[in-house]
Amino acid sequence: MLKYSIALVLATLLALPALTQRSVTIAQDDRVFEIGDSGPFDETPFTLMMKEGVDSKGAVYRWEVPVNWNGDLVVYAHGWRGQCGDELPPLTVDNPPIREYLLEKGFAWIASSFSKNCYDVKDGVESSNRVARIFAEEVSEPERRFMLGFSMGGHITGAAIEMFPNVRCPVGEQGEICTRFANALGELVGGVRYDGAAPMCGVMGDTALFDYIGDYAVAAAALAAEIDPSIELEFPLPEDYAETTLPSVIDVLFVDFPQINTAQGDLLRELTRQSSGGDRPIFDIAYPFYVDVLFGLSQLSGSVEDILSGNIYDNRTRVYQFDANPTLNVAEQVLNDNILRVRRDRGVNINRNLKLKRVPEITGLINVPVISVHNLGDLFVPFSMQQIYARNVATNQRSDLLVSRATRSIVHCEFSPEEVVQTFDDLVKWVDTGVKPAGDNVLDPELVADPFYGCQFTTGTVRTTPEALRSESCSPP
Repeated sequence: MLKYSIALVLATLLALPALTQRSVTIAQDDRVFEIGDSGPFDETPFTLMMKEGVDSKGAVYRWEVPVNWNGDLVVYAHGWRGQCGDELPPLTVDNPPIREYLLEKGFAWIASSFSKNCYDVKDGVESSNRVARIFAEEVSEPERRFMLGFSMGGHITGAAIEMFPNVRCPVGEQGEICTRFANALGELVGGVRYDGAAPMCGVMGDTALFDYIGDYAVAAAALAAEIDPSIELEFPLPEDYAETTLPSVIDVLFVDFPQINTAQGDLLRELTRQSSGGDRPIFDIAYPFYVDVLFGLSQLSGSVEDILSGNIYDNRTRVYQFDANPTLNVAEQVLNDNILRVRRDRGVNINRNLKLKRVPEITGLINVPVISVHNLGDLFVPFSMQQIYARNVATNQRSDLLVSRATRSIVHCEFSPEEVVQTFDDLVKWVDTGVKPAGDNVLDPELVADPFYGCQFTTGTVRTTPEALRSESCSPP
């Protein structure tokens, strides 16, 4: 019976007609990105073979095989290249941040510039899968594939591993049939089989990032308007927002921008604390560092740099709070009554049958071991992304395949080399042995708020965050 059910499902999927797309012009489809200078790519003492090329879609790629190749491949996905404005960021490919370590340990690697920049995760997934196939053609089919991605590359990693396969098959004959079906479906959608993944500082909540960014702008305006009723906001934010509305908002919310808040500015800080992951170490020190960044990102939250045909932000049902108590106090009620409510445009980021959405969803339906790491002070891609991911994985009853970890630093994706190496090593050991490594509970508010939270996996030194906030503060006096 299972055999016939699988055949019927596959036939149905193949027969699905393409959804009727609205006749709209999306800027990203017409953008042409020039190839830029990707920087050094010189041989190391461990290099056996290496190549830089351009794939069929115009993306630059690099691969490298060590002299002691163990048969495994690491597919590396880079982060966001910066805002797409009048000048488009050029296509460049990065070497993995632990390149020499990977080679020394016998891992080959490959990376893509992707064929488009801006926040185009769909292209990032397709480009990463494409270079994984290129490696098989130009070198050899690897025994196993691991994926490592940072920031937007974490979003790419989370979406890529869910493409192929995303079902758990039983043992025995039925399981073999189920596995063949899953493999066929994975290939049909353009996926590549990965054996383990390590998204770091990743956008694991997918479109929730743009709700977070949009919330900062509309909440700031609403809080400021309580004091200065002349402040009005429309959404998406107009092009002159930074010159017109924003200065008035800042005047109300800050005594000394961005370090010293007014009482209303304190409320914005507390709202951000809750929306970015709740009470946790380092937040109070990190917040002033990110205020200007969050205001600058606000205009990304509508069409996501014209990746989409319209506005994706929606806060109609959001309940805004300044603390963890679900009962609204007077100040919270005032904000919820007066904040601008925005509806997502119809037809934005719609399902496209077997193809990825323009901003792909990460459902948490994983089938391979994943270690997902985030630093607590990051407010560019906040810690809440890890919490959303952990909840989604738990909803799909796959928590046995996810390890979440927190580290103590402020700057976006600020990890020491030791932290990246430990993450990768623990992932490989997990895949090798089947023994799940230790992690942090990211969903218990009391644990997350503990002054020593994040200490377990904080090691080594970083450029920006002082040691007093990292390992030194992890040792009781």
